[in-house]
This record gives sequence, structure tokens and C-alpha cells, in this order.
Amino acid sequence: MDMIKEFFNFIEKRHQIYLNRQAGMPFPWTEDEILQTYSFCNVFRELDTVTIWLRENWREPYADHPNLPFAMAMARQINWPDTLEEIGFPEQWNPEHVKNVMFARQLKKEKVYTGAYMLTGTLGGPKIEQTIDKILTPLYEDPPEIHHNSLQNTWAEYLRYKGFAKFISYEVVTDLRHTKHLNKAEDIMTWANAGPGAKRGLNRIFGRDLNQPIHVKNSTEEMLDLLHYSCGYLDPETMPPLEMRDIEHCLCEFDKYQRTKLNQGRPRAKYHRPV
Repeated sequence: MDMIKEFFNFIEKRHQIYLNRQAGMPFPWTEDEILQTYSFCNVFRELDTVTIWLRENWREPYADHPNLPFAMAMARQINWPDTLEEIGFPEQWNPEHVKNVMFARQLKKEKVYTGAYMLTGTLGGPKIEQTIDKILTPLYEDPPEIHHNSLQNTWAEYLRYKGFAKFISYEVVTDLRHTKHLNKAEDIMTWANAGPGAKRGLNRIFGRDLNQPIHVKNSTEEMLDLLHYSCGYLDPETMPPLEMRDIEHCLCEFDKYQRTKLNQGRPRAKYHRPV
């Protein structure tokens, strides 16, 4: 099986797990032993647990609120629904309230932040105070410009702020893509920020050394090629159409899958079978 076909085969198998589970079928939802054993993100980020919570509790109920872009940035810095629910949607920015909630959870040894990805920790002082005083408050006081016709240009705006490196800025912009602020952006189908895992995925598919550097222009062109190929490889009856973000996201998961398959390493998280 050529690597392009294998990439789309992985996408179909991972999404079929979601469909089988939603249909109430018993575990396992796949015959693939790697997908049975290890945790892989959904093909579509909108189906992930934190994103579902954000959509249902903040993004849609407060769709017209002027603080929605800030709320998405705050949400991705914390990325833990229980903490966000206790804080509440920031209709007005009250940093002392937010810190009080977070410190109280910490004292009770309750989870405050996500464990899904690395966040801030290099700006000096306790992490909670960093997040609120050095990252979110400056963002609220001097918000970035939202370029309604461009995901990429909006992403570049967030990069100017402390605590918003490429990955976290990309997460915020991806949330805003599903709001009135960026849902008509002209580059939804032509741009994505290729992270390290996606670049390794591209190197695997196109037969290069795994750690070979890729110029941004080349990674964008190759992701766009894969997006075009998807129409010929994926069944439209079971697979909704992909966007560039989905290609980038799946490349990272595909790299994890291939590492496991080829005994080059293992994903950090095992899948916990439902009781």
C-alpha cells in the first residue's frame, strides 16, 4: 500500500471508530490493534471533548458577544472544561475572580489545566499568575486584530503576544474559524500551520528522512495536494469533506500511528477501554 493511500486509510479507520461508537456498537470499534490500544484524536477536531464543551457552552451561546475572541484564547490557555465552567464566560474580565477559582481548585488538588499539550511556564512566577497576569490580561487590554478574510493573518496577529506561540495561536484561530469572526475566511481550504508532527507525517508520506526540514511553502503545497487527493480516496457517504486543518491534524496522528506500527516509539496515552 502506498503511503498516500495508507494515510487516507488511517483517516477512514479512525473516523469509523467514532461512527461505530456513536451508533452504540460494543468495544472494540475497529479490528486495528493499534487503534484499539492507543489513544488517537478524532479526525475532526470539532468532535473532541473539550471542543464540544466549548462549542455548546461558550461559542454558540455567546456567538455575538464582543468578548468571544478573548474567551476562546482564555479557554485554550486553560483547556479544561471543569475549570472553565467554574470561571464562567468572561462577559467582563475579572482576573482576580479567575485566579481565585484556579487557586482554589489547586488547593483542593483538582485539575486546573489540560494535560493534552504543553502550555506556558517560562515567564516567571507561579503558572496561574503567569497565565492570568502576563498572558491573558495584556491580551484583553490590547486585543489582536481579527482579519475576517484570513486565518493565517489572524494567526500571525496572535504570535505577537506573550504565551501565544505557533501551536496555541493556531488552536485559537481554529476555534474562531467556527464563529462569525473567521467562518468566511478565504484561506480555510488553502492554509494550515504545519506543526512538527504534521511535518514528520509529510516526510513519511513523501519518502524523506523523518527529521528533514520542510519550508513553509512546501509543507503548505503538500498539504493542499493531500486535500485534493482526499476526494478520490475517501467515501463521501461516511466521511464529511476535509479542510486544510483536518489534513494537518491527521498528519500528526498518522505520524504517531506509523511510529507505533514500525516500532519507532509509542503514543503517550493508551486507550482506556470503557467499563
